Amino acid sequence: MELEIIASLIPLAKRGALDDKIYLNSNEFAKDLKTSQQTANRRLQILEKMEYITRTGSSRRQQVQLTDIGKMKVKELFFDLYNIFSEQEHEVTIRGRLISGMGEGKYYISRSGYRNQFINKMGFSPYPGTFNIILDDKNLARFQAGISKLLFITLEEFKTEDRTFGAVKTYKATINNKVDGAIIIPYRTHHDKNIIEIVAPNFLRKELGTKEGDLIDVTMYG
Repeated sequence: MELEIIASLIPLAKRGALDDKIYLNSNEFAKDLKTSQQTANRRLQILEKMEYITRTGSSRRQQVQLTDIGKMKVKELFFDLYNIFSEQEHEVTIRGRLISGMGEGKYYISRSGYRNQFINKMGFSPYPGTFNIILDDKNLARFQAGISKLLFITLEEFKTEDRTFGAVKTYKATINNKVDGAIIIPYRTHHDKNIIEIVAPNFLRKELGTKEGDLIDVTMYG
């Protein structure tokens, strides 16, 4: 049912509701969906309730526009379909801007419980710190759609005398077509979804000659 609801955003996007408010009545929307006017009106109500669209006016003549959440859903659907029909089904490339982290990466990556698993499972000893990029909506949608198709390796949780360190998903990756490393996604994280953490054997900022705000290409595969 959710996929059917999200697919209902496509005719609205085709009419121009991605970037602007469009005039629409339920009869026009019914023709787009090839369904009854009553069903079309109910679908608009659901889309509004799920915060995928905003509406003003009456059902006879109203203005409709996709919200940021709605746009993201359309992009996720696009990249799902793209990955299904793409010849390179096991490879996803994203682009983001380099940003500074909060300094926690060094602490976590330095733990022997993680480091030993990196060596044994990923084949390299990680530099103590993370290389972080922030994604725009387009690349975030590509990333989220892509990781559902890629294989990942789990670094298991472990305990010390003081605390428990949670499990982490790792995806093999190549950064700027030069350096092999991995994207890490903790099962529990306080990072925003558009912040991607990368680890590699060496200090990437120095090895790649990058600075804050530079565009970084990362190809994930598996």
